[in-house]
Amino acid sequence: MHLNDSIQTQQPVVEENSEMLMKVDSTVGRFRHPYQILRTLPKDATPAQQDSAIQAAFHPGEIHYSSRPDTLRLPGEPLGKSVYEVSIPQYYKETYFMSDSLMHPEINGGRMGIAGDPIPYLVSNDSWMTSVLLSFFILTILVVSRSMRFIVYQFKSFVYPGRSSDSVEYKETAGEVNYQFFLCLQAISLLSLSCFYCMVDSTTETYVVTMYQLLGLFFLSVFGIFLMKELFYIWANWTFFSAHQVSESVRTRLFLTSFEGVLLLPVVLVYTFFALPTKILLISTVLIIVFIKLLAFYKVYRIFFQRKAYFLQFFLYFCTLEIVPLATLGGVLMLIGKLLKITY
Repeated sequence: MHLNDSIQTQQPVVEENSEMLMKVDSTVGRFRHPYQILRTLPKDATPAQQDSAIQAAFHPGEIHYSSRPDTLRLPGEPLGKSVYEVSIPQYYKETYFMSDSLMHPEINGGRMGIAGDPIPYLVSNDSWMTSVLLSFFILTILVVSRSMRFIVYQFKSFVYPGRSSDSVEYKETAGEVNYQFFLCLQAISLLSLSCFYCMVDSTTETYVVTMYQLLGLFFLSVFGIFLMKELFYIWANWTFFSAHQVSESVRTRLFLTSFEGVLLLPVVLVYTFFALPTKILLISTVLIIVFIKLLAFYKVYRIFFQRKAYFLQFFLYFCTLEIVPLATLGGVLMLIGKLLKITY
């Protein structure tokens, strides 16, 4: 029953809409504005009926823009832009936060929060320095094993200089001399590394250069002082002593420097890989240097100054060529650490 009523009520509305559209279609040419169409509709026309009537009366066509230049602009003004050119000004694109990394997820903005204390530099965590120290250890074992006879001969001639009956018969080979030069270079490297450890631990760990550069400066300083000492030795010995004494002094210094390199190696290795206190490293290094200087003191006296009349010259000679270079090295290393460290 209700279905029939809804059909009956909807049928007049459809017929009324069609009659209005037919009336509008018959008068399409006379309407130029929408309000003229709305005036022809009854007062009770719904918005949907008004919209249908306007769409039936007006059919918008394609818009053709003029391609001719604009000649009506004001004098002094630039040419007008085309309507097809759509661009955003630069001040719309750039904002105050454009350089902020948070506005650009594709850019790495670094870590968030406050940085903690940096991890101190340790040679045990440095793969390159670890490989160098292990190479020194392996090469030292090979050198000692291959030149054991030469080392025993040098030790006997050092302790018992008057009993070295085979001193004329035994001649060291080129390989044994190269082994000694290697141990001398090892002594210079380990001494510079020990000084580097003590300097970094006692002063600061923040420098204007990297740790590699600082260690390189320490090595160059030790090598330069050692080379300068050898040059003064050669000049003084060839000036005041005989050729036999000079050659014996050269062999003695090579043996002592090589021995120093062998003694410093276990101390540096234990400090590096077993966290030995820096105070123990400093004491051990100083004891080794003092022991080598005492041996040098003994050999200088036995080679050059066995007469009692040369006692004062002996002290001047030894202090000038052994103690002064060592004190100079300490001052140079302290100056390098003072100039290169960062003070806040």
